Amino acid sequence: MKILQVSHKYPFPPKDGGAIAVINLAQSLADFGNDVTLLAMCTPKHRNIQPEKSTSVYRQLLTVYIDTSVRPLKLICNLLFSKLPFNAQRFISNDFRKKLIDLIRIENFDIIQLEGLYLMPYVSAIRKYTRAPIVLRSHNIEHEIWKRITANTHHPVKYAYFKLLARRMQAFELSYVNQYDMLVTMSERDQLIYSAMGNIKPCSVMPVTFHLPSLNSGYHATYKRGLFFIGSLDYMPNQEGIVWFIEKVWKKYFQNRKDVQFHIAGRNAPEKLEKYFRNQPVNYFGEVDDARKFMQERGIMVSPVFSGGGIRVKIIEAMGYGIPVVSTSIGAEGLDVTNTINIMIADNPEEFADAVNKLLENQSFFTKIGENAKKFIREKMDSHKLTKNLLTFYQTNL
Repeated sequence: MKILQVSHKYPFPPKDGGAIAVINLAQSLADFGNDVTLLAMCTPKHRNIQPEKSTSVYRQLLTVYIDTSVRPLKLICNLLFSKLPFNAQRFISNDFRKKLIDLIRIENFDIIQLEGLYLMPYVSAIRKYTRAPIVLRSHNIEHEIWKRITANTHHPVKYAYFKLLARRMQAFELSYVNQYDMLVTMSERDQLIYSAMGNIKPCSVMPVTFHLPSLNSGYHATYKRGLFFIGSLDYMPNQEGIVWFIEKVWKKYFQNRKDVQFHIAGRNAPEKLEKYFRNQPVNYFGEVDDARKFMQERGIMVSPVFSGGGIRVKIIEAMGYGIPVVSTSIGAEGLDVTNTINIMIADNPEEFADAVNKLLENQSFFTKIGENAKKFIREKMDSHKLTKNLLTFYQTNL
């Protein structure tokens, strides 16, 4: 099949969960002999860094620059003169629409796969120029994320704005239910939420895929007395979670232990957050060149997430390497994991510290959780099996 993958952010290099989800699926589709083209937005955060030809899975890789910068005037105009959520409105571009139309008029695609909700405003333009089925691959339930962020916000002005944003996002999300021909969600939980929102179109669940031999080749998790966090530091739920962990868990229970260190890595940290990290008893690395090496050398991964949505790709990666993970319930949401078997789940400081301690102080338990995690990923996230199921779903509904 000829598949057009459309993304609202350029996925190279694949250093965040969304980018990894886009590229890994393209790789899996190409492995099955499909012809995959990518049309992506380049933004100030996601710039056009061309991959090596030998590493690109795409027959064509096309980009359009979109200025998605958050500026006060843009924000005020959106607030006063629009009913759209600002997060979605900034990805609506005439230049991108024109590039998309030009592409689908030239190419005869079998499937047009939109990577996330923010591409749905382009559905009407796509319909005018092609009969190819439109697939929404939903990465998150967007309005749920903003409702959670609002609930965890205490500043009155921010609370009022986030509440409005969550309400607008929900209306935006609901307005596009059933405007696609097929729906692909990252988890069964998200599939159920779409059903509750009224979805009646064919739906399939397709988690983030990993090429398992590559994920696990040459590496066996070993016991290490350390903790780490890795993730996009411009993502509000990650900022919120890591500050919570430092203030409520690390400083209270672990900072005076000379035998344990806490390491933080991530891209695009705001200046204020970087300054905070440098004044804390932690090791802050910023963006690292080799995320895999960083993860494999640091011990236990912590994922203290309280207001995000979707599936945490970094958790899946860590588990695939056999690295024990301590996460909140929301952090592990969408994964059919089992507490104390293949992951540790904790939702308050005392539980989180206790879970970390169990892994730090018991090497056999550390190894057991890690090996069970690796087994879980092998059984649930095999790219070959998942992609085969997805292609069958596509062929059935063409």
